Amino acid sequence: MKKSPLKTLLCVLMLAVASSASAERLTLYLDADFSVSKRAAEAIELGVQTALAEVDHQVAGIVLDVVRKDHRANSKRTLGNLRAFQNDPQAIAIVGGSLSPPYLTNRKYINENGILLLLPWSAAGPITRADEGDENWIFRLSVDDTKAGPFLVSRAVNNAHCSRTALLLIDTGWGRANSSTMQEAFNDAEQDAPPVFMFSAGLGTASARSVAQSMAAVRPDCVIMLASASSGALLVNELHDVLPGLKIISHWGILAGAFENQVSPDARMGLRIEVLQTCGLEVEKNGGAVLARALGGASLLGRQFSSLSEVPSSTGFVHGYDLTKLFLAALEQAVDSAAWADAPIEARRDMVRLALENLPAPIEGILKSYERPFRPYSMTDRDAHEALGAPDLCMVTFAETGRLTLADPAHLDR
Repeated sequence: MKKSPLKTLLCVLMLAVASSASAERLTLYLDADFSVSKRAAEAIELGVQTALAEVDHQVAGIVLDVVRKDHRANSKRTLGNLRAFQNDPQAIAIVGGSLSPPYLTNRKYINENGILLLLPWSAAGPITRADEGDENWIFRLSVDDTKAGPFLVSRAVNNAHCSRTALLLIDTGWGRANSSTMQEAFNDAEQDAPPVFMFSAGLGTASARSVAQSMAAVRPDCVIMLASASSGALLVNELHDVLPGLKIISHWGILAGAFENQVSPDARMGLRIEVLQTCGLEVEKNGGAVLARALGGASLLGRQFSSLSEVPSSTGFVHGYDLTKLFLAALEQAVDSAAWADAPIEARRDMVRLALENLPAPIEGILKSYERPFRPYSMTDRDAHEALGAPDLCMVTFAETGRLTLADPAHLDR
């Protein structure tokens, strides 16, 4: 008897489910802050899941699962997640979150214990630069502050024509590393050393007011700011009161949360605020086909976006997607090795690490086509594990609606 089309479809689906159930499974850990910086963590997760959905979560017959690990902005929790990863015979790699301190603090442990870490957001320069004699297990597709610091300084000096720029930096390893990089960039530009104001990660309203008043005493016309969304909003609201007309050139940490909703509309539009991004909005403006496909794929996961500006913490989505595409290519290359089948998980992680350093064919991502994005790391090639560089950096600003829009090159020169 001839089967009906419906019965045939059901048979195919049942066979697919049975095949998936019997296939080998590997796990991607997602170590991120799903508590305070939840929006950024979810954007990264959406990018990862969208890229995986395009290949039905399978590579060379291996099914890939994603497991959330909420570190709650706590480096010790990340260490616990790293240890769990080490002891998990199915864990192949970890995707990091938006914060830098968990990976700065645990960098030595990561490299000494062969933990394959993929970073789609954390920007602190030292993370991907291994100590001499150590293997490097950390790969980044994100802003790299060794390039971002000089880029922001150039924006202040050459575009905004600031006569007195102050640095406003969170007092963490991320902020302190950027302080050194940016002060060196001012020196290279033959500019006076900027006054530096540090604030604690636990900043409150009274402390923000005190910092703003201290800054007002030196009368800057521009500020380069590194802050989280919550602390950045507190500072911007206070700065609007004491330094109206100030130009604020911000790193992207403020976009890990709902900064635009925490800042008063008067402050957001009254101050000239620009925020560092990679060039996703520029790609969209030029008609990026991969981005259009990725946004469509996100809709299959229950998220409806007609443009990148609608995606909360959109760089997390873009970088999570692109970095997962590179990882999938490396995994497929590693699985093709004759040694893969009988290798323990530690050896398999190393095979993927080596494949990431030797991806032979261009891989199409949202931001660009990646040709040899990573290379074997050495002390003479300190950028070897950086997929992006200075040409991939752009600035964005806020429209009246609060959504991001690509900044005009002359936005600050008014």
